[in-house]
Amino acid sequence: MMKKIFIALALLVMGAGGFAWYTYAGKKTLLVPYPYFFNANASKALETELPAAEKARILIVGDRMAAPLSNYTKELSEELGKNFKSPPVIYNWSKPHEGLHRTLFKLKSLKKFPSIIVYLGASSELYEKTFSINDFRAVSKNFEIYDDEKIISLIITFPWLSKVLYKKMNYFELGAIKEYKNGLPANLKMKEKEMSFMMFQYELREMIDLVKDKKSSLVLITTPLNLEIPPKETCSTSTGTSVVEVQQEIDFSLQQGNFKKAFTEAKELANETPGNAQSYFLLGKASMGLGDLANAREAFQKATVFDCSNWRGNAVYNSIMRAEAKKRQLSLIDFDQMMSSSLSKDGLFSDELFPQNLFYQNLVSELKETLKNFLSGND
Repeated sequence: MMKKIFIALALLVMGAGGFAWYTYAGKKTLLVPYPYFFNANASKALETELPAAEKARILIVGDRMAAPLSNYTKELSEELGKNFKSPPVIYNWSKPHEGLHRTLFKLKSLKKFPSIIVYLGASSELYEKTFSINDFRAVSKNFEIYDDEKIISLIITFPWLSKVLYKKMNYFELGAIKEYKNGLPANLKMKEKEMSFMMFQYELREMIDLVKDKKSSLVLITTPLNLEIPPKETCSTSTGTSVVEVQQEIDFSLQQGNFKKAFTEAKELANETPGNAQSYFLLGKASMGLGDLANAREAFQKATVFDCSNWRGNAVYNSIMRAEAKKRQLSLIDFDQMMSSSLSKDGLFSDELFPQNLFYQNLVSELKETLKNFLSGND
C-alpha cells in the first residue's frame, strides 16, 4: 500500500514539475511584457535606413500622417539654419502602416541618437496583429507586475525572474508588416481596441524614457481626425433593426435641416445605445447644425473611438499623448485640436485622413518655433 502511495506522490510531483517546466520554458525573458517580438528580418530591413537616420539632428518618426512633412523638411532646415551655424539635418523616417511598436523598435536600433525626435503617428495601431484578445487578462496582469517598482527592480537584476513572475501569453513574431484581417465579432472588437489603447500607452511611455535616457528631446504631435467622416463600422451590439430605423429617421431630419428635432432624437438614442458610433456621429451632426460646436466635437470624437474598422486614429490615442505630455512635461503640438477648432468650416481635409496643405504649413510653422527653442538650448 505504502509503495503505491509513494509511486502516486512521485508521479504527482513529476507531473507538477513537468507542467511548471513547460510553463517556464514557454515564456520569454522580458523586461517590458509586450506579447510580440521582432525577428532578424525586421532588423535586417533597417540596415539601409539606419545611416541616414543616425546622421540626422532632427528625426521625424511615425506613420502615414507624418509623410506630408517631407514636403517641408528642406525649407524647415534652411529656416532653422538662419539662427545657427549650419542648417540641421532633418530626416523623415516615418512609414505607412507603422504602429508605435515599430517606431519604438527602430529607435532602439539606432547607435547614434538625434538631438530631437518628432513623433506624428497613431493612425495605424491595429494595422498588424501584435496580440491576442484571449490574452487580455494575462497582458493586463503582466503590466500591473511591470508597474510594481519592487518587482521590476528584481526583474532588472535577475532577468530570468520575468519567466517566473509574468503570466504566460502568446507571442507574435514580427518581420515585414502584414495587414491584419480582423474577423472578430462586434463585442470583441471593442475589447481589442481597449487592449490596443493599453499597449499604446506603455509603448509611448517607453519611447519617452528612451529619448530621455539618450539625452534627446521629444516632440509629440496629436493625430488630426476628420470628424465629419461617418464611422465605417459600429462595435456596439445595440445595432438592431429598431436602432437602425431611428438612425435613418434622424438622418432624414438632418437632410431636411430640422436640426432641433434631430438633436433631441439623437441625444436620446445616444444615451440608449452607448458605444454605438453611428448614434454619436448623428448627435455630432445635429449639434453642429445647431451651432453647438463644443458638443459636436465631443460627440464626433466618441464616434471615432467606437468606430471598429480601425482605418484611422481616434480620440483615445490623442488623449493618451496629451496626458503623458502633461505628466512628463513634454513638448506637444495639438494638431488635432488645431483642426477640430475649425470644425464646420469648408476645405479642412483633402480626403478622409489628411488635412489640406495649408494646415500642414501651419503645423510646420509651430514646429519650427518648437525646434528653434530646443536647438538654442543644445548649442
